Amino acid sequence: MSDQDTPQGENTIQDLTGPEKVAALLVAIGRPSASRLLKHFNADDLRSLAGHARKLEPITPGDFEELVKEFENAFADGAPVSEAGMRFEGLLRETLSAEEASAVIENRRPELLTQESVWDILPRVPLDVLQAYLSTQHPQVTAYVISRLPSDIAARLLIGFGPQERGAIIQRTLHIRKVGPSTIAMLESILQREVTGKDNGGGEKSHHGTVANIINQLEKSEIDELLASLTDLGAEDLAKIKAKLFTFEDIVRISQRARLILFDEIQTDVVTSALHGCEPRLQELILQSLSTRGRRMVETELSSQTNINANTVTEARRSIARTAIALAERGDIKLEPQEPEA
Repeated sequence: MSDQDTPQGENTIQDLTGPEKVAALLVAIGRPSASRLLKHFNADDLRSLAGHARKLEPITPGDFEELVKEFENAFADGAPVSEAGMRFEGLLRETLSAEEASAVIENRRPELLTQESVWDILPRVPLDVLQAYLSTQHPQVTAYVISRLPSDIAARLLIGFGPQERGAIIQRTLHIRKVGPSTIAMLESILQREVTGKDNGGGEKSHHGTVANIINQLEKSEIDELLASLTDLGAEDLAKIKAKLFTFEDIVRISQRARLILFDEIQTDVVTSALHGCEPRLQELILQSLSTRGRRMVETELSSQTNINANTVTEARRSIARTAIALAERGDIKLEPQEPEA
């Protein structure tokens, strides 16, 4: 291909450095093979490759074939290199621990990562929120929490209780015995979930999530019918539940990046089953979220399928939706509606 034929913004193989070629091929060969290779790189190499992957511009299919031939056809062509940065992050998250992957992606060394304990975060929680939470707890729990807080915050909390409650808390604080590690860990987990959440929603957040998880097990038509029947539910509660609902059909409303990350987690046979009888626009969005090789495999299977059990299709779609919800809970993707794509 001549320079005249090369679209602006695209690279030729000759333009790529050695590390850029490595990053491109690691993305292209797919997760299982790349995962095995990535384990042989050290952290500095991974940071370097991640940087190169993020900066790669598109290359033409013809030039990509030339790159593959340079490695004696050892690898099949895979994901479009324009999406390399996003797919490389997915490879890192599968191969490394969550902490190590985040450190590499954010160009930080794992050993420099700091994790705040719940006792570091509690002093920053608004006093009225902490007061309201502790007022619903057993005095022994309240006494232990107050004993772990800075004295100025502990004093303001104590003065917020009535005289009788205040006396009971002080009495228990004076005679607190050594608490076992398992008990402390359980209490810290509860405090982290119920008090130090970003919205300080505490138990309310958990309950809305529980209801949403139940509703998510229904078919789309059943979900719509159920939501329409909740006329007695407050608008705020209903909105919070709806925000946590996600079905297979909702894939159209998440970002392209979220779809790429999501379908990096899904096996091609599950995708094939889920796309059987799928609405054309949704089907194309999902196919665009697969590697070139993965798309070919799915399209070949779809064209050869004649009959497939309806339960298999339903379960495949539910599996994809559950994976999306799990990724959102881990903070890897967001399920909030996006602007419509052109």
